[in-house]
Amino acid sequence: MNNFEDINWNVSNSVKILVTKKSFSLQNDFNISFSENNSYKETKKNIDFLLENFLPSKPHFIKQAHGKKIVNLSKNILLPYVADGLITDKRNQVISILTADCMPIVISSICGSIVCVLHVGRKGAEFNIIKNAFNFLNNYPYSYEAWIGPSISKNYYLVNENIRERFINLNKNYNEFFYKNNGNLHMDLCGIATLQLKKSNVNNIYHSGLCTFKNYKEFYSFRKFSDFKRFGTFVWIE
Repeated sequence: MNNFEDINWNVSNSVKILVTKKSFSLQNDFNISFSENNSYKETKKNIDFLLENFLPSKPHFIKQAHGKKIVNLSKNILLPYVADGLITDKRNQVISILTADCMPIVISSICGSIVCVLHVGRKGAEFNIIKNAFNFLNNYPYSYEAWIGPSISKNYYLVNENIRERFINLNKNYNEFFYKNNGNLHMDLCGIATLQLKKSNVNNIYHSGLCTFKNYKEFYSFRKFSDFKRFGTFVWIE
């Protein structure tokens, strides 16, 4: 069973990305979140399944807070942490992000020597966690590419005018990522993340093209169901 993401990018084949789907389970329900609202037993069973079939080691999880903190595991930080991004240059050290509409963004050096995974929602985009990630990554002499995984698309992401104004106050160029349709204000999160990546000198940016809200049968969507289940994006260097 091969469920690894097949991205036509220039990054070394040693970089592996696994995005879980509901269809990993015969019950079409494959939650990865240990939220108290979910069954601990079922979640652990799902993670054990990943370890038995895909992952080379126990994944590193973080308590995501919709912020901009990054933890660099290359510095041997192994304590529990609150953050929204992980970086590693160690082989077979699995880093992970849990999402259900927010963007899982993978950044990798082309040579495959270092990888980063980010949890980027509206707040992460507002705080520009991508820029913060490159405060770490630019310490290494590498060129990078990025991949934006399944997340809510602009067709389904509705926001209010206050959010648009906050983003425009940060950068007037963000205005192009908001539009009105049938009286609703839509926001293009992926477009903003793409612009932020380009500002960090990432020239090649790839997209899964999958909307979590539209493809709710395969992915969890908080906007669709308002529950606490999440799918995982796991990244490592083989």
